[in-house]
Amino acid sequence: MTTTDSVPVDGIPPKRRGSLAALRHREFRYFFTAAAVSNAGGWMQLVAVPALLFDLTDSSTWLGVSSVATLIPAVFLTPHAGVLADRFSRRTILFITQLVHMITAFTLWATYATGHITPTLIILLGLVAGVATGFQTAAWQSFVPLLVPADEMLDAVRLNSVQFTLARAIGPGVAGVVIATLGTGAAIFINASTYLLVIAALVVAKPIQSIAPRGDRRVGEILREGSRYVWSKKPLRIAVILAFVGSLCGQSLQYVTPAIANRIFDRPSTDNAGLLVALGVGAVTSSIFSVALGERVKRSTIVIGSLMLFTANAVLVAVSSWYWLGIVAYFIGGLAHLQLAVALNTLVQGAVPDHMRGRSMSFYLLGILGGIPIGAFVIGRLGDVVSMRFAVTVDAVALGTLIVYMVARGWMRELNTTRIDT
Repeated sequence: MTTTDSVPVDGIPPKRRGSLAALRHREFRYFFTAAAVSNAGGWMQLVAVPALLFDLTDSSTWLGVSSVATLIPAVFLTPHAGVLADRFSRRTILFITQLVHMITAFTLWATYATGHITPTLIILLGLVAGVATGFQTAAWQSFVPLLVPADEMLDAVRLNSVQFTLARAIGPGVAGVVIATLGTGAAIFINASTYLLVIAALVVAKPIQSIAPRGDRRVGEILREGSRYVWSKKPLRIAVILAFVGSLCGQSLQYVTPAIANRIFDRPSTDNAGLLVALGVGAVTSSIFSVALGERVKRSTIVIGSLMLFTANAVLVAVSSWYWLGIVAYFIGGLAHLQLAVALNTLVQGAVPDHMRGRSMSFYLLGILGGIPIGAFVIGRLGDVVSMRFAVTVDAVALGTLIVYMVARGWMRELNTTRIDT
């Protein structure tokens, strides 16, 4: 998988030509197409590899460990990577990280094809890919706008978000077909091959980037300044906490889907594909609602609604043994995920001064990247020690309790802030 969700940056006037106008530019069109295919391939692997790991170990704890190995490196590296993305060529950073992703994916395929795959090797390769992701995320989000004129920047960032959302819906479905007809190895091989498209697009791209002078300030000093700023501003502090909570109790469920499919719905682990397809379709549907609603609904209302939908997602999974109801539950989770992401991202990116936006976003991303592996590990471990149904029930109760607490404390009102001064 090449990148993570991104949300448009506020404050740039929209073009009358519409968002598709950015596709007129050859370099952006190449990069957009390559990224869409590669992200779909990444979601194919997200279906195939966790199912493979679960089949090898019969343990949901291993699924949690895999999530930790893949995402924790990004927690430590993302803030530093944000500074590097301003000081070095973003194209070079992306070229190197995509190359690392491709090598790890082909290595995974080769060891599977030769019968030498082991759970430990899957974890180690996930760790290497996680390091690459840690350096990649900030560079990717800040690279896309460099491929179009400044007055079409918002259009390009919107389209980047659209391609990822569509890949989230399409990738798992294609994975289900490929695994059923050609096997798990084919899904891994296809994902590895898609990185060649992104690398080729990077080769032909000629972005215009202003490299920030390094000056005398150290990276650590710059990061400490950013952390003090985020923590001193209550709306930003709450946004980071909410990002962590949404990831801990909401998004983490998608990383243990093989165990949920097998132990709750009594289906093969590879039927996690259907659950993830529903998640993606929910995200696509949610994006349509997001565009239609615009700014007519308060950000606080959207966040409360999103967290309640995440709770409903967990409750439906916990109380039922019917797979079709699990499909509905994950569709609801997709609705919740995109709405929460849009609400919090527009707060961080739209209300913060430009010179603090990159560092503020990096700490917001830390909330997301930190919550997912912790939540996946706790749910996975409880699933092995007690039962998966009990683990998801605990998740639902914890999230419901947190919603009541945060609303009672008046935190949500802070999210309606439109401007945060330095």
